[in-house]
Amino acid sequence: SVGDTLTHMRASTSPASPTLTHARTPPSFASHFTRMSAPLAHTRASHVLSATSPHVPVNAWDRSTPMGTHDVPETFRVKGLHLTDHFISCPIDWNNPETSPTMRVFVREVVKSSRGNDDEAKRASLPSVLFLQGGPGFEAGRPDASGGWIGELVNEHRVFLLDQRGTGRSDAELVRVPANAELGDWQPEVFVGGDADADWAKNAARLLMCFRADSIVKDAELIRRTILGHTGENTTWTLLGQSFGGFCITTYLSFAPEGVKEALYTGGLPPLTHEKASAEGAYRELFKRVIAQNEKYYARFPQDIERVCYLLRYCSEHVVRLPGGGRLGATLIKALGFSNLGTASGMERLHFMLENVVIGQPISHKVLIDIENTFRHFSTNPLYGILHESIYCNEGNAYGGANEAMKAFAREFDHTDVLSGAENKKVYFTGEMVFKEFFDKEFGVEELKPYARVRDVFASSASSAWSKLYDDEQLARTTAPVACASYVEDMFVDFNLAAETAGKIKGARVWSTSEYMHSGIREDGAKIVKTLLAYTREEDPIR
Repeated sequence: SVGDTLTHMRASTSPASPTLTHARTPPSFASHFTRMSAPLAHTRASHVLSATSPHVPVNAWDRSTPMGTHDVPETFRVKGLHLTDHFISCPIDWNNPETSPTMRVFVREVVKSSRGNDDEAKRASLPSVLFLQGGPGFEAGRPDASGGWIGELVNEHRVFLLDQRGTGRSDAELVRVPANAELGDWQPEVFVGGDADADWAKNAARLLMCFRADSIVKDAELIRRTILGHTGENTTWTLLGQSFGGFCITTYLSFAPEGVKEALYTGGLPPLTHEKASAEGAYRELFKRVIAQNEKYYARFPQDIERVCYLLRYCSEHVVRLPGGGRLGATLIKALGFSNLGTASGMERLHFMLENVVIGQPISHKVLIDIENTFRHFSTNPLYGILHESIYCNEGNAYGGANEAMKAFAREFDHTDVLSGAENKKVYFTGEMVFKEFFDKEFGVEELKPYARVRDVFASSASSAWSKLYDDEQLARTTAPVACASYVEDMFVDFNLAAETAGKIKGARVWSTSEYMHSGIREDGAKIVKTLLAYTREEDPIR
């Protein structure tokens, strides 16, 4: 989730057919890598490996670069850490890996600075951790010093920070729809799932279906086999998943358990894994959490009740433009709870924004900038918006789930009486839900408006267009040790539904705590990963 997308590290699908009606059942995960028994092409800028092909720097790659090509263009240091950059060439369409155009996927290797001069064999002797970022659609954080959870882990591990496909340095521009897409002859750079359609939105939708958790896991397996090797010690890795990263872990355990040494969840057990389209059910429970957080907020900052009412009325009576061009209305005002109500210091951040709303005065430029910045992540990481409900598509179509779930809470979230003059009514903010209105051409999020037609294609697609993300039967056979930090008051991942999923994973141990919000890994990451590792390694045995 956005609450921890840029995780602080300091101490402090399946492509569908052209009509989006059917996702071909893909080969098994293992079969994707059968041709990788031979050494892969790889080059390094330093710590040179025995190259098996001429040096091909990543900036010379194109869509025909062979799957598994590996380049290491740069190594450098930050305070306490030594960083090594890796690029691996991965198929865009994992359903057709032999014929698919490729993309570059970026992963950063992190070790203690004292190990920066170790040779490859010595570094390879360290156990490895793969960090899976929250989202969907966010790159891993950029460490500028040792500390927090990463400082704890590098004491005994090498840590890999993955920019999930379509984010950060992993070909992020490949998934960007330009603002003028509707006005010209724009088409996505790459076509998947059959012949190109005349409708650019259908082509873009088929492409974006290749950027879900199942493809992320396949990328991770290719990276693991490329960097860690096939056989011998330390060729599996520990998974650490925050929020959506935990959803990815569950896909990993479902379809590629052979790559997992142990799995650590922080606020990321996906809900209702047995359902094909779980968004509505998940959001029905989350709306209750959101209401509770609203009540806490207004109890702490009762003066903001009047400010929010005034902001809503003013924007209904005047055309208020945000600095980036969009129009401010109820949709975005109520969505200010998105990442503010359920994270550490989020309530304070929201209050410090609203305290600048002056009753009886026009809305200041500062307030408008602060509101716009609340949704800035949709500009830099548009997958977070357009693929948000896809994380609940498990061989079913979950799009529209947020709007459907909202109907059960229409009275609680209604604001229309405020527009007609009602005073001092608590107007509830919404949580981490992406509603259809976010794509509205007038009142939506400016950066998501180009994706409106793509969302329409997703919403109307057949259930069979969506690939399977979870296998409960395989989860019940899990052999890797699993530990989960589950937050009692989590507004992003419902605690009760998370407990239900944990019960499906054989041997999973759960640390239930109200000490942290969803952003626990940012607040006290070292303690959290230390506790979870003590669970998986039975240093803290079952009691």
